[in-house]
Amino acid sequence: MSPEQPLQNQALARRRQIPISLGQLKRTPVLNVIGVPELIGLVAAALLALITVFAYFYFFVPSHSRLNSARLERDRLQGQLQASQKNVQETTSTSKAVNDINASLENFENRWLAARDTGRMSLYTTLNNLIRSNGLRNTAGPSYTALDPLGTKQQVQPTASAEKQSNAKWQTIYPGIAVTVTVEGPYQKVWHFVRDLETNRHFLIINAVELESVTHFGAVTESPETEPVPTVNRNGRGAPPVAASDSSKGRDALVSLRLDLTTYFRRGGSESAFK
Repeated sequence: MSPEQPLQNQALARRRQIPISLGQLKRTPVLNVIGVPELIGLVAAALLALITVFAYFYFFVPSHSRLNSARLERDRLQGQLQASQKNVQETTSTSKAVNDINASLENFENRWLAARDTGRMSLYTTLNNLIRSNGLRNTAGPSYTALDPLGTKQQVQPTASAEKQSNAKWQTIYPGIAVTVTVEGPYQKVWHFVRDLETNRHFLIINAVELESVTHFGAVTESPETEPVPTVNRNGRGAPPVAASDSSKGRDALVSLRLDLTTYFRRGGSESAFK
């Protein structure tokens, strides 16, 4: 056998193997490359993707929307809560202020004001005693006008007299009496009379003072010195009338004093005393 013969045999063997391998590749099915497990995995992955998309749009998106709505509702409720707390604080402070005012009014009423019936009679007696004890002459009055509390039916009508309309401005929530009195006497005694009015235990308010010089009891000079002085005091305490600064007038100069006073009484069942 020649040495070239084995080489030819090897070449023929290689030629025979190549078509066999290609034939086998042509006859191999696709399932051998992508098998059943791979297909199951692809189907499962696609199914999971669909489930994820479905869950996102069916659960997450509505939940996120509800969360935003809940946050907005929370903010609204917090605003209402803050407003309610502020209103409660204002109401509490207002109620406290009203209670303090009522307590102050009750304290003033119980401490300084007398009952209407007893206070009225005591005032009559006090005025007469002070006029007599100071040696003064009562030339006019005392005249008394009842002051009804504000808000009652007995209101002053537009056709009422000028005196009633003038006294109406002294009406308060308390029943009271407007008093007008005119006395004559030496200036020193008149001064003591006013001081005694201011220091007595009655709650008196001096609304006006008129002081005139007189030549003798019952006779007023042609050019009187008249000076209305509105005065509001607590328990009648205020400044007494001051005499004119004329060096020719001494302490014993005769004067005529006119006082407009008001006094008030406690509220209660005795309010019907003047009705």
